[in-house]
Amino acid sequence: MAGDTYDVVIVGAGPAGSLAARSAANAGAKTLLLERDPVIGSPVRCGEGISGRNLARFVTIQDRWVARIVQGVILYAPNGTPVTVEGDYGVGYILERSLFDRYLAELAAEAGADVLSRADVDSLILDDHLVDGVTYVRFGKRHRVRAAVTIGADGVESRVGRWAGLHTQIRAADLESAYQFYLAGIDYDARYCHFYLGEEVAPGGYIWVFPKGENVAAVGIGVVVRDTEAGTAYRKLKDFVDRHYPGASIVGEMAGGVPVSRAFKNPIANGLLLAGDAARHCNPLTGGGIYTAMVAGFHAGQVAAQAAATGRRTARDLQEYNHRLEDEIVRPHQRAYRIKEGVTKLSDDALNRTAREINALAPAERSLKNIFLAALRSQPLLAVDVIRAFV
Repeated sequence: MAGDTYDVVIVGAGPAGSLAARSAANAGAKTLLLERDPVIGSPVRCGEGISGRNLARFVTIQDRWVARIVQGVILYAPNGTPVTVEGDYGVGYILERSLFDRYLAELAAEAGADVLSRADVDSLILDDHLVDGVTYVRFGKRHRVRAAVTIGADGVESRVGRWAGLHTQIRAADLESAYQFYLAGIDYDARYCHFYLGEEVAPGGYIWVFPKGENVAAVGIGVVVRDTEAGTAYRKLKDFVDRHYPGASIVGEMAGGVPVSRAFKNPIANGLLLAGDAARHCNPLTGGGIYTAMVAGFHAGQVAAQAAATGRRTARDLQEYNHRLEDEIVRPHQRAYRIKEGVTKLSDDALNRTAREINALAPAERSLKNIFLAALRSQPLLAVDVIRAFV
């Protein structure tokens, strides 16, 4: 690389890290993006779904990293009753995340950032309680990179935040264990994303079927860690696949943890910002995190570039980052968290009743907002949260 001193260094080349690198470089900062894995985008740890509206905010949509376009969702109550919802957010996209993540890193490089894979960051450089860069190991050799601002975008297990003294632990009640199969040779309606609910199906979570092709899909599950034993996610998913898609071929598997907590109130230290899953920017209701990671990365890069240019990089100086995220991530996720807490208290009977009520409506009235309002009618204080979340 061109020297060992940068304005901004980013740890992790997922959507948050690559957007941070791109926006920092576009703002004129000398930027370095470091990724631990040999190939950016691999392995994939994601369901890969995002709305077209959100995707188009940051990138020009390209066929090469879109696996499938879907027109809506079908929700299945515990008794199997389907509820079809179309048009809430326009079309949805199921991505090829391995290709998409590399594309985002390419955009960062085009903006002027240096990008380096197989770079395993193993510590922060600290100067009188100020984060002053990182050290990383590549091919057995240790390197030191000084930077005015470091951005930790290293995922739910973020070491960067922990090294900086931030409280990064997550409660078992706010963490889902996820497992996903890539299935080939299945028969299903590939025009929709499918979601299966119920205590027996997925305790505290749901099973998803995301189309990757006419007869290929990503089929996964998320279950609350606190309420389940080790291995529950795999067993529940395998039982579901055996029942719904007997004879299907499993051509890939992945596992991981999904944070379904509130966003960190202050993902900032002296000289450091956290973005994406590292800062719990995953939607606590849906578990989706691609879009919010991009939002957080975009703002983190701009704030970091400004701090590097002015030399003002204490935690107090970097509070502009929190101000930017308040309306886009923090408040919406607080509402989503309260809704999630209400939904997880619903019995299977309540979910079945909700499905019947929604199916009695005209198709144009079958929206996600109306579904949640019907389901949570016994908790009227959540009605305002639901309305604000879907307006």
